[in-house]
Amino acid sequence: MSIEKPLWHGVLLVAGGAVGAGMFALPTVSAGAWMLWSVAGFLLVWLMTYLAASLLIKVNLALVSQKQGGLGYDSSFGSLVLVVLGSRWAAVNNVSIVFIMMILMYAYISAGASIISYSLQSIGFDVSPDARNWLSLGFAVLVALIVWLGTSIVSRVTLLLMVAMALTFGVAISGILPSVDLSILTSPTNTFPYLLGALPVYVTAFACAGLVPSLVRHYAAQPKRVSQSILWGTLLALSVYLFWLLVTLGSIGREGFIEVIAAGGNIGDLVKALVNTGASPTLQARLNVFSHCAIITSFLSVGLGLFHFTQDKLALGNSASQRLIAVACCFVPPALGSFFLPYGFVHAIGYAGFFVAFSFFILPGVMALAIKGNYRLTISKLMPYVVIVFGLLVLGLKGTLVFSWLPSFG
Repeated sequence: MSIEKPLWHGVLLVAGGAVGAGMFALPTVSAGAWMLWSVAGFLLVWLMTYLAASLLIKVNLALVSQKQGGLGYDSSFGSLVLVVLGSRWAAVNNVSIVFIMMILMYAYISAGASIISYSLQSIGFDVSPDARNWLSLGFAVLVALIVWLGTSIVSRVTLLLMVAMALTFGVAISGILPSVDLSILTSPTNTFPYLLGALPVYVTAFACAGLVPSLVRHYAAQPKRVSQSILWGTLLALSVYLFWLLVTLGSIGREGFIEVIAAGGNIGDLVKALVNTGASPTLQARLNVFSHCAIITSFLSVGLGLFHFTQDKLALGNSASQRLIAVACCFVPPALGSFFLPYGFVHAIGYAGFFVAFSFFILPGVMALAIKGNYRLTISKLMPYVVIVFGLLVLGLKGTLVFSWLPSFG
């Protein structure tokens, strides 16, 4: 007799995978659109994310129930794409997944160097730009060492950091709340055009479709829990994001974000702006601890995922030397990127959205259409097309941003 697994396992997996260091980019990219249009954008992205993940859930469960192409409950997202759409789509998806992880790792290394530099400056150390670049390498080496030591070590460290992140988030927010001015959240007008540039970043903040195969494996005997986990996990992340926006936008003010963006828009710049609100004398320490926990947690999670992906694709074993090769392949490129381009945190999160739109929106829609004739999928006829069109919209928006065809704030 199988033991039922509680729903909160899946909810925390989804919410924990979404909420992390990336949330520090959200206020900066939302400053142009401001509160009203940002909330509308978040609701739209949440809905599209849930629809895309729901399509992938139905595709995954339909295939594993029929054991199509040798698929089982332990099959990966890449295996699903390979069986449904063939090797060419699978190859493009593999490249997309690698880019997502590499770009996010670059963003987290950049963010880590930024907040470490800010923390050292706050206690009296003078950190030059060159020293900051070396901090990014040191931070990457530290996290790479933890990943090299093994999954069990990463799991323990990540669990401790997630608990610390949740606690320090509450403590930090309590220090910001006294400076929040709700009246300024409704003041700007004609801010809709700025929302278009923020959507690719919002998409990255909810990227959870890749967790669907893991949830299917976890709830093999309770398939309804998979959809429930996605629903409540993304709603929990949405609540955290909207509350975070209210607190940060309401305390810094729209004009204050011009300085944040001019300074580079990295985590250290945002933390400095929040501290300058003067809400609490201990706010600086609270935000420093929270931001460190968030960055390292996100970095470890993405780094471990890319490490396992690299081991699988390069057919590397689990010996110390082979693990070192996999770690080098994962960490050296983003670390060098952060060393030579240290101020790309917000931009990197946006570029990740470009690939998220392909792998986690367009592909689930295409896969659902591909198997709908052979399997009884209980979905609306329009749902796959809506998800695909939204994915294409995000791709187009990111493309126009690259060529500076959309208005930018700051």
